Amino acid sequence: MKPYSAVSIKVVRLVRYFYLALGFSLLIASLFLSGCSNDNTLGTSLNWQNADAVPKSLLLSATTQNTTLPSTQISTVKVAVIPTKGKNHLYIFNFNSPNLCGELGCLYAGYLSNAQGSKQVLNLYLQPNVLPSKHLITLINDNSNNSSGLPCLNVQQVVNNTTLQKLNYCFDGNDYQPVENTLIKV
Repeated sequence: MKPYSAVSIKVVRLVRYFYLALGFSLLIASLFLSGCSNDNTLGTSLNWQNADAVPKSLLLSATTQNTTLPSTQISTVKVAVIPTKGKNHLYIFNFNSPNLCGELGCLYAGYLSNAQGSKQVLNLYLQPNVLPSKHLITLINDNSNNSSGLPCLNVQQVVNNTTLQKLNYCFDGNDYQPVENTLIKV
């Protein structure tokens, strides 16, 4: 009877050590993985479409107000159509082309459109280069600070190849204004 009890005690101890090691490894793995997150879970990335997704009058107005593009190149403009609460639509124009980008970056213009007409509410020059798996502009779904029903925008810019700048823009009733600026070393 002694040989069986000695073997069973060794097996019980081995199983206990296995469970203890498994528990510690799961704990350490969960601690490492809890620090990893995808910033895009905060919002939705913009879906860029061809310019034909925009009413022609708004497209002509936006391009003539912001660019000197000839009418033959207007179709190269990309746009994100963002439905909002009510009858408004937010259109963000992406004028990212070699003719329209410069040292400051590329022009991104936003227009709020409703039955009465359209109004420019956003005008940003952004560097279109972003970190891998990041998006230049995302919609922030949390409207707790925003009574207009328009989504806030999160803009990510790489500064000097060493720092990520996150800017949040929210609609203040007249146009989009920066409300938060965060710098993160990369």
